[in-house]
Amino acid sequence: MSRLARSLPIGALLVLSLAIWLPRLRGPIDLRWDGGTYYVLGTSLAEGRGYRLLNEPGEIEAVQYPPLLPAIVAVHQWILGSSDPMIVGHWLRLTFFVMFLVSVLATYALLERVLPPAWAFVAVSMCVLHLFSMFLSELLFAELPFLLASLLFVFWSGVGSPRERPFLSGVCATLAYLLRTAGVALLIAWVGESVLRREFRWAAVRAAIALVPIVGWQVYIAGVQAGASYVTPAYPYQRAEYVFYNVTYASNLSLRDPFRPELGKASFRDLAVRVARNLTRLPQSIGEAVSADKGDWHNLLARLPGAQLRAGTYVRSWAVSVALTGLGMLVLVGVAIQLGGSGRLMGLYVLAYCGTVCLTPWPAQWRRYWFPLAPLLVLALVQCLLWVGRRGILAGSAPGRLVARMLPAVVVAVVLVVELFTVLHAYRTIRGDAVLHDQRGSPVRFSLFFYGQPDRELDAALEWLRGRGRPGDVVASAMPHWAHLLTGMKTVVPPFERDPSRAEALLDSVPTRYIVMDADTTRMMRGSAGAITDADGRWTRIYTSSSGLVAVYERTSAARTEEVAGGMKPRP
Repeated sequence: MSRLARSLPIGALLVLSLAIWLPRLRGPIDLRWDGGTYYVLGTSLAEGRGYRLLNEPGEIEAVQYPPLLPAIVAVHQWILGSSDPMIVGHWLRLTFFVMFLVSVLATYALLERVLPPAWAFVAVSMCVLHLFSMFLSELLFAELPFLLASLLFVFWSGVGSPRERPFLSGVCATLAYLLRTAGVALLIAWVGESVLRREFRWAAVRAAIALVPIVGWQVYIAGVQAGASYVTPAYPYQRAEYVFYNVTYASNLSLRDPFRPELGKASFRDLAVRVARNLTRLPQSIGEAVSADKGDWHNLLARLPGAQLRAGTYVRSWAVSVALTGLGMLVLVGVAIQLGGSGRLMGLYVLAYCGTVCLTPWPAQWRRYWFPLAPLLVLALVQCLLWVGRRGILAGSAPGRLVARMLPAVVVAVVLVVELFTVLHAYRTIRGDAVLHDQRGSPVRFSLFFYGQPDRELDAALEWLRGRGRPGDVVASAMPHWAHLLTGMKTVVPPFERDPSRAEALLDSVPTRYIVMDADTTRMMRGSAGAITDADGRWTRIYTSSSGLVAVYERTSAARTEEVAGGMKPRP
């Protein structure tokens, strides 16, 4: 193939990537949810305080997230000489944009090794146009850099090529683990491939390399857990197993239900049931990962002619579930094909990753968990479709050969149509304008995915609270790290308690001065929120958003006086 012919699909992919990114280059990267956690940890590193959650009372050492992404945040803050989320966040957005472009090129370079160029181009386009590819590429989560490290690992491991670069593969595998603990799946696949090839000396070398980041991170965690601040936390539930930001994944996963801690620890039978249920969800979830979410399929079908026929809702639900499950099964067949051929490493990685996902009790989070694996899942889908097409051409009748020949193009075309519809729908409905203020008070205007009126009102409430609260005050919020960035105050997760008296006692023990009540906080507190805020004389509503979706409550002076009488530190 000529150099011009090879450069055309690369140029087209870059143009496509630029087209979907140019409207999104303004403003800071999305720092909500876990993004705020990574940013706070990065600030701690940049200021030389160690690996600490600066939002927490006592500024406790972090044990959940490996440190590489916070280190990237710290480097940005060192270079810019600022910790302002609006300033540093903008440069982080640009960095993630560059990472996205490099990941697109790496995906095409990898897929071109094992697919015809036209199919490699189509497969990469399917990855680029997935809604969560766009969403997670502008969110300060570890998924995008983890995806890039994984792609480079597979590329330098010689998949589809006889040239293998062991040193670079080892570096990328280590970086992947230091970005996300799910990187252990990559390390398992790396060692497992050598074992299956009966290269036991190489397996031992790879295992030794894999143990370096794993053991290093676990030794650090053990040291923190043995420390006085962990054994005697700043408030009673600071290291409770359900406070997922403050404990390890292993601690959080040990609960039967992390959002209902009163159910207690999970037994071996509970874990087995969890894995079994997750295995039944796996095909449909993988089908969503290579196309679009089930709800987006419904939205598209609802706009087709005849969609409003009687019982249409039931038919659509049934048809979408079957279609997504079918896509997922095709992907798994493609993984089996890889295991039987030269793509053994990729197949092992997908299986190991699926195993780690099935251990989790949060199916709602799977949509983002699949993002780093999406190129390999799409590759498995295309390989399966092409394999079916070849088999049908060789063995079927004339009509069967025609169907088999058309199947890959039809399936891929349907997926691309659904993705394009989903992206257009998302820009119209779930991408909203945000206006926040930097540390100098200047407004910063930008837009974010999944940013609607409730999010806008929450941010307004937090910025209002910044002007009222004092540095020593503590705020309870469902997004404590984001609340810390906007208010400058110490912030905690509310207790996951149904019993109002126990929840009240735990909030007193912090002690919490403000509660930001939105839908997520109410959901976390599971019924105790209303009882606490309605308690006579204990809390006063001091702020209500325009539509009433968000409210801020302050503990009354009388309640703070009780704290002093009870021996707690006096408050301003």
